[in-house]
Amino acid sequence: MLSHKEILSTLFIILILLSPALLFAQQSDRPHRDVRVTIVPGLSTNGIEAQNYTAKYSLNLIAGYHGGIDRFEIGPVNINRFYTRGVQIGAVNYSGGVMQGVNLAGAVNFSRRDMRGLQIAGLINASEGVIQGIQLAGIANSNWQSTLGIQLAGITNISRQEVQGVQFAGVVNASYDNAQGIYFAGFGNFNTGNAQGFFFSGVTNVATDFQGFSSAGLVNVTRYMHGIQFSGLLNVAYRATGMQIGLINIAREFSGFPVGLISAYGNGRHNIDLWTTDGGFTHIGLKLGTRHIYNMVSLGYNPLIEKEDVWSWGWTIGSYRDLAERFYDSKYDGYFSKSDFSIQNIQEGRAAISLDNIYSYRLMLGKDFRSGFKMYAGPSLNLLISKKEIANEYTWYSILSGTTRDRGWRVWLGFSVGMQFFSH
Repeated sequence: MLSHKEILSTLFIILILLSPALLFAQQSDRPHRDVRVTIVPGLSTNGIEAQNYTAKYSLNLIAGYHGGIDRFEIGPVNINRFYTRGVQIGAVNYSGGVMQGVNLAGAVNFSRRDMRGLQIAGLINASEGVIQGIQLAGIANSNWQSTLGIQLAGITNISRQEVQGVQFAGVVNASYDNAQGIYFAGFGNFNTGNAQGFFFSGVTNVATDFQGFSSAGLVNVTRYMHGIQFSGLLNVAYRATGMQIGLINIAREFSGFPVGLISAYGNGRHNIDLWTTDGGFTHIGLKLGTRHIYNMVSLGYNPLIEKEDVWSWGWTIGSYRDLAERFYDSKYDGYFSKSDFSIQNIQEGRAAISLDNIYSYRLMLGKDFRSGFKMYAGPSLNLLISKKEIANEYTWYSILSGTTRDRGWRVWLGFSVGMQFFSH
């Protein structure tokens, strides 16, 4: 986290970079005064016509309402009817036209049209025009048209049209149209239009259309997705292309690479697998995912070990290929190959945290008998890591074995034979 000195130094550098534009700001053709002093609107050195006058320097003791400012303005409330060019410092800053330069406010900065430069507010920055530059707010930045550059808010950034650049918020970024660039929020990102770029949220990302990379601590939700969704819990999409990585992945239509404990797709596979291995385990698994990439959760039981109940739970990720499609030859019609990697956690008796794990890579060939029934078999390469120094209970031989830090391990070549039910 930046210190107060670092923040002030950054703002000072920004002011230096902007200073040439401030010093040579163009004056308008409206009635002009170099200096003006205002107590309240109507009581000022410009009289009751102050809203038509512009000035280089302005001091507002309570509140000022003027035509425009070209260099520097300070006061509790600063209001300019036509434009603001330069620096504004106050509790509330408002510009009815173009804002170019620097706005500093303890509560609110507001510009009805373009904002170019830097806005700083203790509460809210708002602009009804294109934003170019940087907005800083203690709570919220809000814009009703395009945003170009960077928005920073302690709680919320909101834009109702295209966003380009970077947005940061302590809680929520919300865009109701296109978004391009990078979003970051400590709580959530929300977008009801197209979204392109990188979105990151501590909790939730929500978008209507999305292209790029989206990451959330808990949930990603989008209607159309092209790219990568990553979340600690749930990815949801109506139609998605690319990659989904999360504990649970859900989409009505999906094409790409799913990685999850459960990856359920309306146009994907919904299979039940039943298989046995050389070590004596018989497994039943729920296989979900796409036609070519699948994720599977499974339960296993080993009846060959009689001293106590030995069972397992596992997760598998694998790929499926139709041989006729792979070799462009109809003589292989009905045959397929698949390879997968699985992790099986072994439990003895009651469930407990254990380091008894079997890691397996399988390569299998199979036959599709239609009507949703398939059979397959093939070799496997296995690694057992056991909490016991002598790890020989779940395998009948090994080609390599040893002990590392009071943990036993064994490597062996085995086999797997299984059946699959229901078509994808």
